[in-house]
Amino acid sequence: MYLPNNWVSPFYLNILHGNYATRILNDPERATFNAAVREALDTVTADQLASLIRSAWRESITGSWFAGIGGFIQCRDQIGARLLASETCFAGQAHAFAMACFADDASATFLEDYLDNFLRRPDCCYDQDWAMPALMWIDQETGTNRAARFLVEGGLWESFTADKMGDGDAWTIESCRSHFWDCMDYCHKHFRRG
Repeated sequence: MYLPNNWVSPFYLNILHGNYATRILNDPERATFNAAVREALDTVTADQLASLIRSAWRESITGSWFAGIGGFIQCRDQIGARLLASETCFAGQAHAFAMACFADDASATFLEDYLDNFLRRPDCCYDQDWAMPALMWIDQETGTNRAARFLVEGGLWESFTADKMGDGDAWTIESCRSHFWDCMDYCHKHFRRG
């Protein structure tokens, strides 16, 4: 088992909010992060990731993100349960990201269940801005259209974001989608296997 000092600490701040795909990191920091991720992917096991996923938010973010990019689909149900529970701050970002990486029917269902619940709660700004584009990503990958019902005019997304649009464009679906696509594209470019 990796300890937080050598497993979680080097990764979670760069994973948080998709910082690895933004200008927050400079080129040397990004190169160090990429090399560390590739090295970790060569050694991490599903059991280690499962242990991280069930832990506190920093560990959970790291475990879910690595499960997604590493294709550890055996962690999907555990990640989905954590996503639906929404017990820890920020971790839902990585849970939604992992679902998009898995891009299967069960992952889409977890995202739909999350959105059905938390888009009805405009007072709870959790990780809806990650879950919605994650479902859109799965639609793109699988040729489905499961996200459409949330995005129709007067639908749950519009209702949820109605009181958040004064905060710039952070809550527009275009902005959320663009950021999420940047994160997914970055990982495909730097960490995809096979």
